[in-house]
Amino acid sequence: MKLLTTGMSRVAHIRSVCNLSNTRGFPLLTSNYDKLNIEPRRGILFKMGNQPPANIVGYYVVFPVIPDETVENNSFLANIAQNGDWPALNSASPKEMYEGTVRSLMEYGATVMEHLEHLEHNKPEQYTFDNIVDPLLSEEYDVDFAFNTLLIKVMSARDRMEKLGNPAFQLALKDLYQSESLDNWKKRIIEWYLLEIRASGMDKTDEKERKVIGSWSRFIDEYRSKYLTNILSTNDQQVFTVSERGSLKDAPPHILKTLAVDKNNYADGPWRGVMTPSSILPFLQYCNNRQLRATAWERWVSKASFEHDFYNNSINIEEIRHNNDGLAKALGFPSVAEHRLANKMAGSVDNVRKLLNPFTRRIRPVFIDRMEAWSSYAGAKELITSELQPFDLYYICRKEAEHHFDVDSLDLMNHFPFWPTFENLTQILSHLFGLKFQDISDSNLERCHPSVRIYSVADTHTNEHLGRLYIDPFERANKRCSWTTLLGRTSNSIRNLDKIVYLIGGANEPDANGNSLLHYSQLQQLLFHTGRAVQLLCSRSPYRDIAIPQSPMYASDWDAVDVFPVFTQFFVNKPNLLAALSSPHAQTGAILTEEIANCASLAISRASLWETYRVLFWSDYDLSIYEMEDRKKKFWLDLYRELYKEYFPFKLERTNYQPCSFTPVFGIQPFMSMYYRKLWAEMLALDVHETFNDEGNEQVTGERFKSVILNQGAGDLQSELYRRFQGRDPSVGAICDFYDPPAIYSPEEEQSSAA
Repeated sequence: MKLLTTGMSRVAHIRSVCNLSNTRGFPLLTSNYDKLNIEPRRGILFKMGNQPPANIVGYYVVFPVIPDETVENNSFLANIAQNGDWPALNSASPKEMYEGTVRSLMEYGATVMEHLEHLEHNKPEQYTFDNIVDPLLSEEYDVDFAFNTLLIKVMSARDRMEKLGNPAFQLALKDLYQSESLDNWKKRIIEWYLLEIRASGMDKTDEKERKVIGSWSRFIDEYRSKYLTNILSTNDQQVFTVSERGSLKDAPPHILKTLAVDKNNYADGPWRGVMTPSSILPFLQYCNNRQLRATAWERWVSKASFEHDFYNNSINIEEIRHNNDGLAKALGFPSVAEHRLANKMAGSVDNVRKLLNPFTRRIRPVFIDRMEAWSSYAGAKELITSELQPFDLYYICRKEAEHHFDVDSLDLMNHFPFWPTFENLTQILSHLFGLKFQDISDSNLERCHPSVRIYSVADTHTNEHLGRLYIDPFERANKRCSWTTLLGRTSNSIRNLDKIVYLIGGANEPDANGNSLLHYSQLQQLLFHTGRAVQLLCSRSPYRDIAIPQSPMYASDWDAVDVFPVFTQFFVNKPNLLAALSSPHAQTGAILTEEIANCASLAISRASLWETYRVLFWSDYDLSIYEMEDRKKKFWLDLYRELYKEYFPFKLERTNYQPCSFTPVFGIQPFMSMYYRKLWAEMLALDVHETFNDEGNEQVTGERFKSVILNQGAGDLQSELYRRFQGRDPSVGAICDFYDPPAIYSPEEEQSSAA
C-alpha cells in the first residue's frame, strides 16, 4: 500500500497512519499468529529512524506483527496492571507472557515518542522531575518487570536509550539537574543520563559533528558484524568426539551433560567438543587424551584467521580498531581506552596499570615456578615427557592441584547438596550482613515448577522488608540453564509493591534421593549469583538504572559491579567458610573436617592459576591495543606475538591467531579495554576480605559494608563509596598475596636462619 504524503510532516504522517490503522486493519506478513484469524489493532507509533529524502513523494508502510494483547484478554498483563503482589508465573501461559511483553515493549516505544514530541512544546519553567522523567520511568517499571519475568519463564533486546538522543529531553535534564528540590536519587539518575549522553556523543548539536559520529558508529557496527559472522561461520567446522568414558573420567555430571551428544544419556556418551567457549574449554579441562586436546586447541586458536581465507578476521580487526579510534577522537578522547575508562571506577589507563603491573611482577615468578610442578606431575602421573603446551595446562593445572592436596573433587560434591548448601549460605550472609531469609514457598505464590523456592528477605538491623527472592535452581526439560540473576522489579511504595529478584540456576537435576550435588565450580556459581541477588535486594535505589552499575553503559562504573558477588564467591577459598557451607557426606554421613576443607580450598585456589594468568595476559593485550593514540604504530598480530613471548615460555604455534576469534576484545564495543574488570573485581573483593580479617568484628564490618556500599547501589560513584567504606583507595596487596602467599616462618626457622 502506498500513501502519498506531499506537504505532510513525518510526525503528522505517522499519526495519520496510526489513526487509519485504528479503523481498518492492515494485512500483515504471514505468521502463526495470523493463522488464528486475529486482526490486530495498532494504536502504536513507529518512529522512522532513517533520514527522509529532501523531496518526499511517498512512503511504503509495512507494519510488524503486533500481538492484540490487552489487560482484558491477557492475564499476565492484567496481573501487572492491577498491581499484582506476585507475577502470574503459573496461571499465565508462555504465549500470554511472550505476547504481552512484546505488546508492552511496543506501547512503551509509543509512550517515548509521544512524550518527546510533547517536550518540544514545553517551556523550561514548566520542567519538573514529575513531568519530564517520571512518566517514562513509570512505564519502564512495568515493561522491565514483564520482560525479566518472561526471561525466567522461557529464557529482547531493546533500545531503552532512545529518549537520551532527543534534544528537548536533554535540555530538560540539564535544567532539572540545577534544581535544588531534587532528592539524591532523582539527582543521581539525571546525572547518570547526562553522563551517558555525553559519553555517547548524543549531546553534539553541530550537524557535521553528529554525522561524523554517526558514520564512525555505523562502520563499527558493520565490521563488528563481519567479525562475529566469521566466527559463527567457523564454529561448526570441527567436532572432537570422545567415545570412551575413561577419557573423561574426572568430569563431573554437569560437564558430561554439556559435552554429551545425547543430553538424556549423558553418562554413557558419546561426548564431543565443538568450537564454542562453553564446549571447548570444558573439553580442554577434562579430556585426558592429549592428542585430542592438541588438535582442539590448534583449531580453536586458528578460528576465523589466516587459516580460513574467506572468513579471515584480520582486516576486520584493523577496521574495528580504526573506526573505534575515530569515534573516540570525535568524542574528544585521545584513545579508545581513555573513552571506555572515563566513567569507570578505574578512571584511566594509568590506574588500570597500577593493578596490572605489580600483579604481573608478583604472579609471573609463581607461574614459572608452577610450570616446574606441572611438568613434574605430568611426567610422573600423565606420562607426558615432552614440554608442556598451552593445551595441556587447562587439564594439568587442575589435576596437579587436586593431586598436590589429595582432593577428590567428585567425592567432595557429596558435601554440597544444593538446598542445604544454600541454607547454610543464607546463615553466613545473615550473620555477616544482618539479613533474614524466610522460606515462603508454601504461601500460594505462583511458581514455574514445584522445585522453585521463594524467600522473603529482611534487614534485621532496621526491621525493613527488602524484597522477595525467587530461586529456580535445577536443570529440567525446556529450561535454559545458564546461571543468571535478574532484577524483576524495584520496590514501589506508591503502588505498594515490593522488590522481586529472580535467581536462575543450572544445578544438576535432583537424583532419586532428591539431592542435587554441587561440583565446586557450580558452588562458585551459586555463591556469585546469590551475592548478586543480595546486592540487588540491598540496593535502596528506586530506579532500575542505578540499582547497581549497569553493564555495558558508558556512564556506569561497572568494572566494580562484581565486587560483592566475587566477595561471596571467594568463600570457597576460605576453609572455615567452605566447611560452614558443607553438609555431612551424602553417602557416609562424615562431616567435612577442618583438614579436608583446608585442602579443598587450597586445591581450588591452586587450580585457578593458569586461567588467572591468561586473564592477566588478555587484560594487558586488550588495554595495550586500545591505549594507542596511533593504531598504525602496531599491527594487531605483532602486538600479540610480542606480549605472548613476554608472558609465556611456549613457542607460539604457527597457526595461533587467537585475537581473530577473541570476542571480549573485538566483538562487543563497550567491552573494549574492559577485560581487566575480572582482576579489578578480585582485587576489590580480596581487599574487602582482608578488611574483615583485620578489623576482627565481622558483624560491625559487614553492617558498614552494607550501609555504605550495598544500600547505595549506583547512587554514587563506586570509587567514592569504596573510599567511604575503607577510608582509602583499593590496595593490590590482597590479590597479590592470594596468588603469591608470602612465606611464613616459625620462630624456630627464623632463629635457625639467623644462625
